[in-house]
Amino acid sequence: MTMLTEEELDLQRSVRSFLDAKVAPLVAEHEQARTFPWEILPSLHEFGYVGGLVSPDDGGDDISYSMLAILMEEAGRCWGSLRTTLNILTIVPYLISALGTEEQKSRFLPDLLSGRRRAWFAMTEPDAGSDAGALRTRARKDGDSWVLQGRKIYITNALHADVGIVMATVDPDAGPNGITAFLVDGTQADYAVHDIAHMPVRATSSCELVFDDTRVGQHDVLGEVGRGLSAAMKAINVGRLNMAMGAVGLSQAALEESIKFATTRQQFGRALGGFQLVQEMVVEIATLTQTSRLLGMHAARALDAGDSARQECSMAKYYCGESANKAASLALQVHGGAGLMEESPVERIFRDAREATIPEGTSQIQILQMGRALLGQSALR
Repeated sequence: MTMLTEEELDLQRSVRSFLDAKVAPLVAEHEQARTFPWEILPSLHEFGYVGGLVSPDDGGDDISYSMLAILMEEAGRCWGSLRTTLNILTIVPYLISALGTEEQKSRFLPDLLSGRRRAWFAMTEPDAGSDAGALRTRARKDGDSWVLQGRKIYITNALHADVGIVMATVDPDAGPNGITAFLVDGTQADYAVHDIAHMPVRATSSCELVFDDTRVGQHDVLGEVGRGLSAAMKAINVGRLNMAMGAVGLSQAALEESIKFATTRQQFGRALGGFQLVQEMVVEIATLTQTSRLLGMHAARALDAGDSARQECSMAKYYCGESANKAASLALQVHGGAGLMEESPVERIFRDAREATIPEGTSQIQILQMGRALLGQSALR
């Protein structure tokens, strides 16, 4: 990719080499068992995963968003579950570094950045996904504490992590202006975790969290009371970039598998890749992959320039996710019956790509948000 600097190319080469050698051989076993190899995390930290967006003053790496985009593409290319897991492990320390008090930073960041502890981020509820203003999880003040009451669903890593950020409202009548972010220390706060079986990214956990009079301290408010939505938006923009570039990685993996299969599989006395319609599908996968990559890196460059980049991140998340779905479907078609077997990488790529259009705001929500920005009229309310 000529759009990358030499430093960025060096990062891409080194992380791809590591993932191919050390992580890719583990994928099939852990997909089958629905487990994640947590022991790999310390080695991944060296490339900028987890602490990449954290200030050096707080023990992080302070890499650019463009470098983060490269890391997430390579994680997605290797394994969708890896990208999904690393997304949350990267976002939570970033928010604590950006919004936390010195006490909160010293309490959580060293363990999160070293991998001694893991993180989750809880915003989605049964009746509140993209509509953040409809959150029902309630936080009420009780002396020197806050008491949390409510449910969160589809929370990545929650089964294997004990540090979290939960979004709750201190005033349901205030809508978005009542939303507040709370840090939850699982070694001290009492809440229930229920794993939910799911189709894509099988090696990650996707959980329901139940807060039933869960007590946290007044020092556990992250940022300001009633300003939690701005914290969520900081996370959402990064999450959309991460999701977009992870989808690019899935498209790249679909392309590589299709080329490999089409050049080795024989039909009617010649390689499958010699047939015009197979070539058409492979070329379309390649075109979708490269255009997605360009759009995702454009969003990353916009963030690096200091822009809010909401429109760029939404557009990248929308296009890259939809393109990954199409690329994975075409790759499966190239493979024919072999692609339907669980032993085939494209079967996993197909499942994981289906996730790319839903978390961090569905494709439809991205369209509505972009439409509002372009036309000055909201179709949401």
